[in-house]
Amino acid sequence: MFMKIILNFLIVLSIAMSAFFVVYIKHLNRILNIEIEVIDRDLSNKVNEYKVLMNKKTRILNERLSDERLKENLGMRLPRREEVIYLNSVE
Repeated sequence: MFMKIILNFLIVLSIAMSAFFVVYIKHLNRILNIEIEVIDRDLSNKVNEYKVLMNKKTRILNERLSDERLKENLGMRLPRREEVIYLNSVE
């Protein structure tokens, strides 16, 4: 009789512990999923910032290259200080 009580108690205890472990594992899973979402959101923001910076870099580089090509094709250059003519403004 006493052995049956102990056996039943151990069975109930093992079922209860199993249930608590399942709940705890689900809790850990939720926490990890939340962390993954936060990290994924941060990564998406950083990727978008990188794309914006690359677009700016490309635009600036294209402007510089087109300016250099125009200057080279038209023979344009910045004049030296001695070549600059200053005109007096008439009032």
